[in-house]
Amino acid sequence: MQQAAARQAQADQARAIALSAQSRDVSGRLRQTEQQVVQTQARIDALGVQRRQLEAALAQQAAALAPLLPLIERLSLYPAETLLASPARPNDALSGLLVLRGLGAELERKAASIRAGQADLVRLGNALGSQNADLAGLRREQLARDADVSAQAAQALAAQRASAQAADIAARQAATNAARAASLQDAVASIDAAQKAAAERFRREAAAAERQRRPIAARRARDSAASVTVEAGPGLAPGAGGPAPVAGRIVQAWGAPTDAGPATGVSYAPPPLASVSAPCDGRVDFAGPFRSYGQMLIVDCGQGYRFVLAGLQRLDVAVGQKLARGVALGSMPDFGSGSRTRPTLYLQLRHGAAAIDPAGFLHGRS
Repeated sequence: MQQAAARQAQADQARAIALSAQSRDVSGRLRQTEQQVVQTQARIDALGVQRRQLEAALAQQAAALAPLLPLIERLSLYPAETLLASPARPNDALSGLLVLRGLGAELERKAASIRAGQADLVRLGNALGSQNADLAGLRREQLARDADVSAQAAQALAAQRASAQAADIAARQAATNAARAASLQDAVASIDAAQKAAAERFRREAAAAERQRRPIAARRARDSAASVTVEAGPGLAPGAGGPAPVAGRIVQAWGAPTDAGPATGVSYAPPPLASVSAPCDGRVDFAGPFRSYGQMLIVDCGQGYRFVLAGLQRLDVAVGQKLARGVALGSMPDFGSGSRTRPTLYLQLRHGAAAIDPAGFLHGRS
């Protein structure tokens, strides 16, 4: 009977994950557009640096030639008269004229380069505006598809809760305990402890009901124990994971020096309102604010692997929810170009009690 209950719990979970996967294509298209925005913004930033460098060089050269401009003008308008009136030797005056004209041509070339760069900036700005419009359309499409998926998933989730109601209750209790933890490590440890304690409690209830010859109560307790102990996901294998959970560049790598010692996670700088996707198949163990991490998620991938994602503004998932890799979990904060502090997504991978480098478990990076 215990094996049958475990198989049913696993089947319910697999069905819930499959339903979650139906929104993955929409999330993937949204992610591609966000990555295009990141790449376009990087090109605009690079051209801006180039333009400022050219403008500075032009200003410097113009300042250096300013005292000679009257002579250049006279030479261009009245070359013979100027040369005859100059106290310098004719050969020297002619050489000076050629040098000055050469510098003028170089200045004109740099000015033309700046004008070309400015035109490129305008074109890139138009392209960025178009991509932002596409991004908004994709977000609207995602919302519509999410509504369809949620309607399709309602029956399966109801069936899942019927057999795994105890697991949902245990997950919420574990998350409540985690919210009170003093550190991230303690929060993960409290989730593990709460899940093990719930499973053990249901096993004791099943044994007691069997001794008291209450078969229905015993069966319910066994089903509850099975639903609590079923693995949240298939686990992780090196090189077999998905891409980074958000578009953007890495601003702090694993092991980078920090005030608290080597970094135990990776920080990404995403574009405004970037979507954050699930890095594995699994279950939400925690969803909510935590200490100084802001809005945080803990996703259980199974086999002792958990991803921690912190710094989000909006969470679109709940504790106990089953997830497919690549589906949207929420979004990052909005911010303007003049923001002094750019929001970052903090990603940490834990195996048991230890934080490990996630690079080997993500086949792609933004």
